Amino acid sequence: MKSPITALLLLFSVCSHAAEPPTLILMGGSYRTCSSLLAEDCRPEQRTFPGAREAPQYRIAPERFTEILDPAYWQARPGAPGRAALKNLLVNTHASAGNTLFDAQSLSNAFEKTDASTWNRLLTQEQDLILSAFEQLQQDSGVRKREQVRIDGGNRPYDAALFRQLVAEAGKRSPGRTPRIAFTTSASVNGFDAVDFYRDLLAQAGAEPVWWPVDAALAEARFGGTGGCSFLSTMRRNAFSMLGRERVFPDLDAEQKVACANPTALDDVPNTVHALFLDGGDQWLHRQTFFTRDGSPNPWLRTVRAAFLRGDLVVAGTSAGAAVQSGTAGMITNGTSVNALAYGAIAFHGSMPEGCERAKRCPIPLREDDLTWWKGGGLDLFGNYLVDTHVSERRRELRLITLMGALAQAAAQAPEAGIGIDETSALTVRLVADGLQLEASGQSGAWWFEPPGSRTAAGGWSVRGHYLAPGAGLLWSKGRMQPLSAASPVNPSGSIGNVGGDALQPEVLRQVVWHLVRAGAQDTELDALDFRLKIKVLPGAHRWQGPQGQQGVSGLEFTLARP
Repeated sequence: MKSPITALLLLFSVCSHAAEPPTLILMGGSYRTCSSLLAEDCRPEQRTFPGAREAPQYRIAPERFTEILDPAYWQARPGAPGRAALKNLLVNTHASAGNTLFDAQSLSNAFEKTDASTWNRLLTQEQDLILSAFEQLQQDSGVRKREQVRIDGGNRPYDAALFRQLVAEAGKRSPGRTPRIAFTTSASVNGFDAVDFYRDLLAQAGAEPVWWPVDAALAEARFGGTGGCSFLSTMRRNAFSMLGRERVFPDLDAEQKVACANPTALDDVPNTVHALFLDGGDQWLHRQTFFTRDGSPNPWLRTVRAAFLRGDLVVAGTSAGAAVQSGTAGMITNGTSVNALAYGAIAFHGSMPEGCERAKRCPIPLREDDLTWWKGGGLDLFGNYLVDTHVSERRRELRLITLMGALAQAAAQAPEAGIGIDETSALTVRLVADGLQLEASGQSGAWWFEPPGSRTAAGGWSVRGHYLAPGAGLLWSKGRMQPLSAASPVNPSGSIGNVGGDALQPEVLRQVVWHLVRAGAQDTELDALDFRLKIKVLPGAHRWQGPQGQQGVSGLEFTLARP
């Protein structure tokens, strides 16, 4: 059965007369761009930013205690410490600290030193709520200081190249003009924090940046029927566990409120720009931004989908902004490969509360690192695919395949493939009449896993996969991966045996696959908990080499079984 979006894709691919096909750029996250808040990612001579915003600073202010202790917030936090204990924590820490100016970690340490039991019973988001109330406004002559970016000031070229690639794709839709690129910060609990960064970054990459200030709080104001724009600060507290954003970012708070009060213009932003970029953070917050309480797409998502399918709007996202592009079969929300292999995939509504094991408040019977997924899926722009990010670096390959296997067995609409983008890399997906044109870029590339076949007798599975490195174009059509350029057939021979590696360690699986291809060997093995993972190059496989020596290969088989 095809999803509604898949059916629309087929219709648009046949009927649309757009000069450019619908295009999606999926980024794997963790780009490190030189800025005043990320000076460690700058070259030494680029690390000074006169007058720029610096790392947040905090001072305990008793006048904020009432705001922090508002019962309307804590009554909805089952298992949290009582308000009396929290008040004692605040009062006693202030008595010790006085007028001290802290960074975030030092202030957290001060609270823990005062009363470790109370502080550690708080979830991370509750601790962040307390910290946020004390953040100081940074200003110069009455003007808020802004984060500054130097797109070419960093230690490596990939970050600037990925954003210039986005600008180039948008530019195809705006010939002779500077392309307008909207961006959201809706995956961030502190959404105002990154606005300066993306404005500066996109402008330096060659675009006219447009902040589209939609987020879960604004969605509640716009569509939730709970008081509207005048209650945005309360909605931010409830959605993000953040206080005082209007004090720390007064100009951005005012800008969001103006947008809220002009819903026609706000809703039409995707029709007025050439690309939309979704930030990283928590994909569940993205989903809350674009769906109503009953799970239906809200007008913002409907407008994005229509503009994307016309070919008028490039959509890009990094980390959570890529993961939320998953289709209707499901969306990954949490977990490690270790827990995926040990406990399987668990359907769960929402995000796993960070810090819940420390606070002893995880939803029973879950563990903080369990693989969880949401059955309603993500934005579903390009079909029923499962998207994951930070894959090789955070050893997520086996959690992606584990969830695909679970969905293939249980879901009415199993994903057509699982896409796993590595960090500082991107996969460009173009919707064409006969399938998806694919091309990787950046530092490494992306994994592409086909739906697993039947489970093995030993409780494992076998799945066909590909590593899409930069340097070749490919076509995914009718369940097959077809190289279009720069790839040559592989005729492997021999085995390199069990290389003694652990597939659950960062980057090991990618390194072993690259080694296998370079060696011209047919197969190898890795360990994974009490499983053995066999990797085999299949007949008809193709390989290519990327510009920085990355190794691409189509036609691998991964078999997980107990020895």
